[in-house]
Amino acid sequence: MNMLDSTAQDEFVVFHDEEVALPVPDDVPAWKVLVLDDDPEVHQATTFALRGLLVCGRPLALLHARSAGEAMACLAATADVAVIFLDVVMESHDSGLALVPRIRSELGLLETRIVLRTGQPGYAPALNVIRDYDINDYRTKSELTHTRLITTLTAAIRSYDQIRTLNEARRGLQMLADTGNELFIPRDSHSFAQAALGHMEGLFGHRVDAAFCGPVSGGSGDREQEALGILAATGVLSGLVGRGFDALGDQILAAALCKARAERAHVFDERSVCLYLGRVHGKEALVYLGLPGSKVGPLVRQLIEILCANLRVSFENVVLFERLHFFAYFDPLTKLPNRTRFLDRLDEGLAGFASESWTVGIIDIVRFSELNDALGHRSGDLLLTEVTSRLKARLGAEALVARVAGDAFGICWRPDNEEASAVLDVFSVPFVVRGHAVPMRARAGFANAASLPGGAVELLKRANLALSHAKLEGDQHWRFFNSEMEANTQSRVQLLNELRSALDLRKGLELHYQPQVSPRTGHIVGCEALIRWVKPQGESVAPDVFIPLAEYTGLIVEIGDWVFSEACRQIVQWDQSGLPAFRVGINISAAQFREADFVTKISSAIERSGVDPLRLELEITESVAMEDPDSVARQLRELKALGLKVAVDDFGCGFSSLGSLNRLPFDRIKIDRAFVRELTPSTSQDCIARLIVKLAKSLGLEVIAEGVETAEQARLLEDMGCKEMQGFLYGRPMSAYALEGWINRNRASQDEDRV
Repeated sequence: MNMLDSTAQDEFVVFHDEEVALPVPDDVPAWKVLVLDDDPEVHQATTFALRGLLVCGRPLALLHARSAGEAMACLAATADVAVIFLDVVMESHDSGLALVPRIRSELGLLETRIVLRTGQPGYAPALNVIRDYDINDYRTKSELTHTRLITTLTAAIRSYDQIRTLNEARRGLQMLADTGNELFIPRDSHSFAQAALGHMEGLFGHRVDAAFCGPVSGGSGDREQEALGILAATGVLSGLVGRGFDALGDQILAAALCKARAERAHVFDERSVCLYLGRVHGKEALVYLGLPGSKVGPLVRQLIEILCANLRVSFENVVLFERLHFFAYFDPLTKLPNRTRFLDRLDEGLAGFASESWTVGIIDIVRFSELNDALGHRSGDLLLTEVTSRLKARLGAEALVARVAGDAFGICWRPDNEEASAVLDVFSVPFVVRGHAVPMRARAGFANAASLPGGAVELLKRANLALSHAKLEGDQHWRFFNSEMEANTQSRVQLLNELRSALDLRKGLELHYQPQVSPRTGHIVGCEALIRWVKPQGESVAPDVFIPLAEYTGLIVEIGDWVFSEACRQIVQWDQSGLPAFRVGINISAAQFREADFVTKISSAIERSGVDPLRLELEITESVAMEDPDSVARQLRELKALGLKVAVDDFGCGFSSLGSLNRLPFDRIKIDRAFVRELTPSTSQDCIARLIVKLAKSLGLEVIAEGVETAEQARLLEDMGCKEMQGFLYGRPMSAYALEGWINRNRASQDEDRV
């Protein structure tokens, strides 16, 4: 039967706005409607009745099928079918009705609205079929007049649109809930950008033209403004990945990004969205979405804004992780890898390094701390960045350069046909900082980057060991690692452990004393306490071997404390044995002087032992005295207030200022043995020893010469006015018991001479 009844009086006023054919833009999507009927006239009549019709501002696109098989094929190949007009009776009395569960179950078209039509009212579906398979409406063909056809179609489309909108909202909210945690997984900007665009596509359910614009440096973000670039893109914009913000080429994209960035807000228009994710530690991020053929409705906009809120928090999280990673593995000043990252990179490429002529080195800037203090920390930072630039330019892009310490750089490169030391040429030209030319010197240690059992750690250890040996050679020098260095180091470590044990157990360390005499009377006027170390097996270790080691490791402070306490104890014992009173000189190291409680410890040791402080004379070297004259002067005054005497040792060997020396409260100057050794009758009138004696007299200080080995030296010094001497001519360093015997024999000999 023809679905249109010619006698029916259709009213066109009900959906007049939908029926009026108004101009529609070409890109407005049409509602897809499938007409399924085995009667050709039904198709023709439906097409005629619905031509030019607009429903909710969109045109219709009619699809046709004449059997259940055609309908299934059409629906499987066509997405987003809004309404199906389905004839109940076709090939068989229920073929149309049997198609309904297949549409819902097999094809999963739960949103599509189904309107059942039949020309035979006796074949009406049961109520449970309508309920279970979500039938939108059921009409006989005679009921579907023109007006009712449009009314039924409009209601079905509106129902479809509402259901789809609700489902999209539900899916969007579920997607937002699911992606909330997923967006916290990425730890860098690039992976975050890809994840963000993936979730955007998930929100829309299809491929979109999108671009993520973010920071390209991946650094700490401490700069005021990070450079921007396209980190990820999809669709037609995928070719822009890697482009900088200033070289996008796509004017629409660039304009949208610039507007959102300038306003620091989202920008929505008819066919695109530009989201501003905010600015964190100098890093910004924006997302551009091109939506051709889609109008951004209120619901979609709301979902996008909710997703953007998640993206903004996740972006802050990514920036935080990038900063943590940067500060954990890179130097903020030079942007070079730090020591940890340097070792990681060495371990990663160790196999490749070993197969070729790669060299690992450590370059240490000489006296950088002094330069830093003199020029200011800002200038010091500029020097380090300039050193970085020169090293990178000198070694090339293939090399690995890192800042492994405050003033030390680690490098790994292939010297090719030149010596490894050629890298130090970067320091041959002064560095210009704030208009000033600053000469800088460096030392370096090198090692072959061959595979080692300990990996990168062992490799860096060898380079550092070579650097330690280079430091012993002078300011501008370098050394290449060899096995002898390692053997010496192991020996030094073993020696240090034995020294530590000797100090802890108070076994093996003892004080010897070298007498100081008046050459005129031959009487002892004092002695110098000198530490000696004898191992349990009887082997003596020379002071010039273990003292520098103790100073290098800081153990000299504990040794010095023990020496002072032991000397105090020995003086009290000598007094109890009836020996004549004489002073005892005790050497004080620079490390002891730097201790904040040094004077307190001296005072406590004197109090514990009960020694007369007038019997004690502290000997400090000229270099220690000049290290910090004001601080040293303060401590010396505090020591003298306790009753101690103070002597400056090895005078004339340093670079002291006479003005500073005059401000320091010294009692005595010791002429170094080097100046005594050069004394001869021909040189005695014009020598340093004579100048020192004159200087001491002019400052009101006593003077003593050490290293006196011959009677001629003693006579020349006495003629100059030196009244006290110390050296092998009078006695070698000896034990406390031996010194007591020496004093008694010397006193007995003088008594015999008087008789």
